[in-house]
Amino acid sequence: MRKIAFIGTHGVGKTTLAHELVSKLKKKGVDADFLGEIARKCPFPINEQASKKTQIWIILSQIIGEIEEEGKSDFLVCDRSVLDGYCYYADKFGISGVIEPIVAEHMKTYDCLIKLPIRQGFLKKDKIRSLDSEFQKRIEVMMNKLLKRLEIKYINFKDYSISDDKIISEVIKRID
Repeated sequence: MRKIAFIGTHGVGKTTLAHELVSKLKKKGVDADFLGEIARKCPFPINEQASKKTQIWIILSQIIGEIEEEGKSDFLVCDRSVLDGYCYYADKFGISGVIEPIVAEHMKTYDCLIKLPIRQGFLKKDKIRSLDSEFQKRIEVMMNKLLKRLEIKYINFKDYSISDDKIISEVIKRID
């Protein structure tokens, strides 16, 4: 099984693109499945109100969810990676000498990471995610810092105006 994850702060279009990628792969005859955003199922307060317990639950649930999906399809497309949850943890509580090695090791299980930048008009009210653009920017900065710190390779879409179709086409080219 190959595993792909869209990464980036909340409200940048990861869910939409992950669904589109699964659809395109299926239309090409590829056996692909989707793993949605774990934070939506979290029984504890999320976003700015998150506790350590919240973020640890999200990180571990992401790992467990991915393990549970292993072998069920040829491709697993994840709405987020385990690094995403750790970014929110590190933003609020700092770097963890216990959690970071687990995250770093699990990041090696992804075949392709696609990082999306903050894009205008994507942060919308949905009763789940924070609408605070400063919070969104802090998570973006933390993600960039952790990607560099952990020396993680990823496809970086820096162009804020790039279309979803262009992103999907580029990802499919790279994973074929």
